Amino acid sequence: MLDKRRQYHSDDSSDEEEAEDSTAIPGQRAQFTVGLILDRLPSDILEMFSWQNWEQLSVQNFLALCKKQKKLKVIDIGPMDQELLPVLQKDPDIFKNMPELLSVDMYPDNLDRLKSCQKLLQDKPNIEYLNVCESFIYGEDVPSDLHDSSTRPGLITRTLFSHMQPWDKCDPLKLKNLDLDTIDLRYSPDTWLKVIKFSTLVRLEIRNCPGAEALFARLMDNHASEWPALEAFEGLLDTLTNLEDIHIVVSRMRALPRPSAITHHRKTLTSLTVHTEKDSFNLHTYSQEDFGIICIQCTELRQLSILFPEVTLNWLDKFLSTNFAVFLGHLGKLPNLITLNIRRWPSYPVPPPPPLPSNPSREFFDSYQSTLKNMSETYEHELQRITQTIFESSDVDAKAKGYGLGNRSRLSVVAWGGNGKSRHHSGKLKQIPFIRGLKVDPFGQTSLLAVRTIWRMVQFAEPESDILNHSIYDLHDVHESQGL
Repeated sequence: MLDKRRQYHSDDSSDEEEAEDSTAIPGQRAQFTVGLILDRLPSDILEMFSWQNWEQLSVQNFLALCKKQKKLKVIDIGPMDQELLPVLQKDPDIFKNMPELLSVDMYPDNLDRLKSCQKLLQDKPNIEYLNVCESFIYGEDVPSDLHDSSTRPGLITRTLFSHMQPWDKCDPLKLKNLDLDTIDLRYSPDTWLKVIKFSTLVRLEIRNCPGAEALFARLMDNHASEWPALEAFEGLLDTLTNLEDIHIVVSRMRALPRPSAITHHRKTLTSLTVHTEKDSFNLHTYSQEDFGIICIQCTELRQLSILFPEVTLNWLDKFLSTNFAVFLGHLGKLPNLITLNIRRWPSYPVPPPPPLPSNPSREFFDSYQSTLKNMSETYEHELQRITQTIFESSDVDAKAKGYGLGNRSRLSVVAWGGNGKSRHHSGKLKQIPFIRGLKVDPFGQTSLLAVRTIWRMVQFAEPESDILNHSIYDLHDVHESQGL
């Protein structure tokens, strides 16, 4: 590699080419490191291997992984540095020789990867978990017939499940978990519902899928061609029974699902996310009465992510008379709540930063950056104060009503917001989590303290906090999430 770089730099190349080569070096080093690790690992000890799918994986490393780690239970097929199918055709039994493989994550970004995924499905018809995320949108050429239409199946379905045709007579996949991301489901009754036996599913996750109401309506045994999205989803919740996790994150929906559709699962429901919006500036919030119904009936909830009413942080001493305080009061009806994610960022009125002059000096820039940093620190400090109040209120409720852990409630994590921008705060915000901590005074007395932490550390402090993953993880934004 060093010799090649010497030869490259001695050539009369443009600065642009040199810059492109230098950016490729970290990726080459990563592939070399992964290959070295796979080569040194003992055979058949890995159960799971996952690769960040916004970077290409070396085909040679993928083949080495499959051949040496035959006890893998989870595998990814995503962007790679060269075509995979021709290599698989030279070793047609590579997937068949992995007897314990049960979970597959597919991120097809071109036809070669799509056909490679089809080969895996054909060789492993007994998988239990399938995740299909359409990734053609990140490539240069997006086929016009990628998704199903009224005239024929789209490129994705007719390629992935080509070995199962004719679908009307096929033996459908009997999955336990199915995740679909960025798949148009408007005509899914003629494709997905034929190749997958939805009645065997324990978990179904649908993200960024237009036309999902058609799937919901057919799962309800309703054969109408048109079905309003909200009613279709509510009908699906009414049809299903004993759900443990419900995560609803929907854009362009005219209202929230009615509380009775959620409380229908009150005996088993332990994790609930509800976040719908008409557009970026019109977010739906449950009324005090509806939120109270959910809290009163769904007493088994352990994780909750929901939009609270607006609150201004510097009203901390007065907000008990606001709608926000009423929502907090309803939380006292959830004796098992461990993780709370309040999706709406509180507002905090601060003076705007000084305007930029036409010829700013270095001193001005230093002062400007210091002002922005102070604004951010002040905002987080106010968040900590209100989070402290939430923890303390939950402990008071637990002691008064005799639930929790004796001297305090079970509430351990309070997280604010998710990815994106806030209309009330300059700059781009990330989810800000706080965990329950302790402070010790000079006399050795301990008291509660809300401790700001980073998102990646929350899972170590409290295992039952995976609902935050639904709230924050966004593939399109992950490159800018390094600080979380």
